Amino acid sequence: MSAGILAGASTSTLIRFLLRVGFCVVEFIVSWLISAFALVLASNLFESVRLSGDFSDALWVAALFNVLSFLFGWFFFVVLGFATLGLGFVFHFVTRLVAAAIVIKLTSSLSKRFSVEGAAPALGTAIFLAVGTSLVRPIVAFLP
Repeated sequence: MSAGILAGASTSTLIRFLLRVGFCVVEFIVSWLISAFALVLASNLFESVRLSGDFSDALWVAALFNVLSFLFGWFFFVVLGFATLGLGFVFHFVTRLVAAAIVIKLTSSLSKRFSVEGAAPALGTAIFLAVGTSLVRPIVAFLP
């Protein structure tokens, strides 16, 4: 056995840990790419959604959206859940979509590369992002 951090850990445990970390990294990258693609799709389908630049700008906007969603998405979800007197918690999916639309509007206000005018295009973009990110696990499962 080697000394230090690996002492006491079996080789199979270490291999399982490294495979799990590698799977999470691949899942993160695929999710980021799909989010960027969903933003490009939304900007092409909705006139009120504008994404300036090329796919690299979409990657930056997707990264900003994902960070803001991580930081504030849960807060908007809880506020909407209590504001609807608990019905928002019952209709979890709809409340998540509305919270994502709020985060999209926040992303739009913080980014010069991305703009969304109106609630309906923000909700449509949130639907594209929700459908896209729900496909991440099946896509990653088929990767070698």
